[in-house]
Amino acid sequence: MRRLAALAVAVLIASVSAAMSPAAAQAGAPDPARALKQQFRNELGVRISETNRFFYGKKSTVSGSGIRISGHLQLAPSGPVAADFTWWDLSRPKGKGLPSKKSDPYRVIRVGKNVYDDATRYPGPVPDGKKWVRFPNEHRGRMNRDMARDASLQPIDMYDLSMMKAVLKRSASKAVSGGFLYRGTMSYQELRRISKSAPIAWTSGKPIGKKSKGKVSWQLWTGRDGLPERLVTTDTAGVGKEPLVKRSDTRYTDWGFHLVITTPPADEVIDEDDLLEYVRRQNTSAPTDAKNT
Repeated sequence: MRRLAALAVAVLIASVSAAMSPAAAQAGAPDPARALKQQFRNELGVRISETNRFFYGKKSTVSGSGIRISGHLQLAPSGPVAADFTWWDLSRPKGKGLPSKKSDPYRVIRVGKNVYDDATRYPGPVPDGKKWVRFPNEHRGRMNRDMARDASLQPIDMYDLSMMKAVLKRSASKAVSGGFLYRGTMSYQELRRISKSAPIAWTSGKPIGKKSKGKVSWQLWTGRDGLPERLVTTDTAGVGKEPLVKRSDTRYTDWGFHLVITTPPADEVIDEDDLLEYVRRQNTSAPTDAKNT
């Protein structure tokens, strides 16, 4: 009887410990970081659909302006190597239940370090037959560089496996229908410490520094195989009653489908420098009017 009683107590203690343990140690839960690593193979891809909203105040019930992204990402052993996606601006909804006004879409293709923007969205003249503008990535603005890298504006880089492991370690988890849910929060300073490269503050476009204030909260849903299905983050910059807030909601589907993203045909591409020279020639000043000098 004493042995049975001792065994029962041991089982009870183990059960309580398991319920309170970090997400990574939960019995039966696959490791999402390991599941992701298995997707890092040549010519495998994932489809992405994401909504980002920007607004003031933690308790704001009215979404502000935002950005929608839809496309797919090509992976390799090193992580994301190419992306083909479309993004468009979302305006503030006019009223409850009313859809946001959809702007004209911007299509972007990235292969390696080369990024191609849809020439129809260029504000100036473009030579006939040129459908894509190839920009040096540093000329595209921080937001556009972020999107081109992995077709997402999430503050948590899932493709940085060391970051994913740190996120999971800081998460509480539970089994849900179809898989698992991981929840957690970290400060900007924690995010800065676990990132391979200095993370960028979305409000300024500058690296998060030692004095930066803010935090990122997340909810990550995975399937029974451990692969991410949805990531929702709240990125709060600053402190106080009405800080700046960005909410990002990303859905991931069709992990592992065969995907090869190629560059646009060379005869349809114009480089930024050549385009600027073309615009300069198109805007050559007319003869000076003596009355207007």
